[in-house]
Amino acid sequence: MSAHPRTIVLIGATSGLGRQAARQLATDGYRLILVGRDPGRAKDLARELSRAHVIEADVATSDGIDALVGQVSEMIDRIDALINNAGVMRPTRAVTAEGFELNFAVHHLAPFSTTSRLLPLLRRGEGRVINVNSEGHRTPMRGGGLVVLDFDDLQSERGYDPFMVYSRTKLANLMFTYELHARFPELTVAALHPGFVRTRLGREFPTIQVGLVHAFALSSRRGAEPVVRLATGSVSAGRYYDRFTPVSSSPHSYDTAAGRRLWSITEDLRGPFAA
Repeated sequence: MSAHPRTIVLIGATSGLGRQAARQLATDGYRLILVGRDPGRAKDLARELSRAHVIEADVATSDGIDALVGQVSEMIDRIDALINNAGVMRPTRAVTAEGFELNFAVHHLAPFSTTSRLLPLLRRGEGRVINVNSEGHRTPMRGGGLVVLDFDDLQSERGYDPFMVYSRTKLANLMFTYELHARFPELTVAALHPGFVRTRLGREFPTIQVGLVHAFALSSRRGAEPVVRLATGSVSAGRYYDRFTPVSSSPHSYDTAAGRRLWSITEDLRGPFAA
């Protein structure tokens, strides 16, 4: 590493593949800002990776992002790579303090708002944005069906299927990735599916359902490998990766009119991007 190592901000760093990615990046000598919602896990990570800065923040809300950005801005003057990795999956519908459906808030609003607020620091650094996505954007993990955005029900108020809602909000995240790349070509933006990974994401579902998925899943360590690679190695901007390989995402993810519409709606909800 050089005398001035690259600075990486990792959102969703305190468990699962995020924690494993943090460990790998720390071993490689990167300057790290690690963000997690759970206070206990954040403190434990800070003890484990003593040279990293660990921030406790809930990116599901505007207040949480404000707090995060304030602390990050006091610590560093540039960001070389921002990894948006926070994820959630709930068996029943839940809303944030702002009244947004939780999957939509964590998978779409959080990356949108966090990237927007940190854009000045990204521009001073290498300006890489990596959004951890999922092959679930194509089809739900259970039940099947076509995954498209329902612009009349982005908050899933008319019905809540946890697997379809997860897939739709991952599709929204991917459409944000492509629109961000189109609007800010000076950034290096990409999304990836890290593989089906054993994490705590489905911990609130029945044990038998989680167990069946975990029987065929990758370890968190292996899931973290492509995240680290895309954050630090060569990457094709504006692409979607299945682990280490750029592939075509679902046809609906390339709907540019829908992407622009989603961007406009999101600005109505959270304010102008990079304001």
